[in-house]
Amino acid sequence: MLLMLALLLVPVRAQAQDWGEVREAMVNLNVRKAPAPGAEHVVTLAKGQRVRTDFPKDGWVAVFELGEKDRDLAKAVGYANAKYLKVVEETPAAPAPAPKADSGEGEVKAEVAETPPPAPVPVGVDPSRMPVRITSDRMTYDETGKVIAFVGNVVATHGELTLWADKLSAYLSARTDKKFSADSVDRIVAEGNVRAKKGTTEGTCGKLTYLVGPQLLKMERNPKLQDGPNSLTGEVINFHIKDDRSEVIGGEQRVKAIFMTPGNLKVQ
Repeated sequence: MLLMLALLLVPVRAQAQDWGEVREAMVNLNVRKAPAPGAEHVVTLAKGQRVRTDFPKDGWVAVFELGEKDRDLAKAVGYANAKYLKVVEETPAAPAPAPKADSGEGEVKAEVAETPPPAPVPVGVDPSRMPVRITSDRMTYDETGKVIAFVGNVVATHGELTLWADKLSAYLSARTDKKFSADSVDRIVAEGNVRAKKGTTEGTCGKLTYLVGPQLLKMERNPKLQDGPNSLTGEVINFHIKDDRSEVIGGEQRVKAIFMTPGNLKVQ
């Protein structure tokens, strides 16, 4: 038994195209650190994105970059539920043309492509392309103004960002003719006991505006942004989700920043 386990842990290497299966995500699919539903989230595959998979077990498969050459489990991006990944057929490469018998040159000439082949799409998806998901006790939809109002225990998620509020209004993009759908939200405005969290960074305020495209949080009405022991307060706090960057604007309420000094740093 121990010998079998040891053999399973030894990385097996092979050339690209000689191992695994090319699969396509049927939905926006989470890739996790371990083959279990509650495991840590690593990245999200966009619907239609292709990856290479191998090492199937209990309905899960290891996910690799499409261009990965080595069948090495240590190089896997993570694991995904196989039922949401459909197998696709790879088109075999066309053989090189044979030299003409009467050329006398002993040289093989192949046609040059006008454009280079597209680079493999990296595993993962820009959070700005992911849908905004909102739950609440009640919801009303104003089709004329393209506004959806959510009231009571509102929870909204977008990528790594989670918002909580008493009420929230979701504004649909003016460029879309579609009715409400999760991928058509242009911005959201949350009010009442607003709390936002991304990783270790948490914010609270009375009113929050989130611009979905640029992933910008605008916090107003006694905003406070905290990351561990460090905190910021001011009239308005702008938090850029993509690069974890904050801008604090003062006014009647002056800007206040608190940064904890590391314990091993000597202050003179």
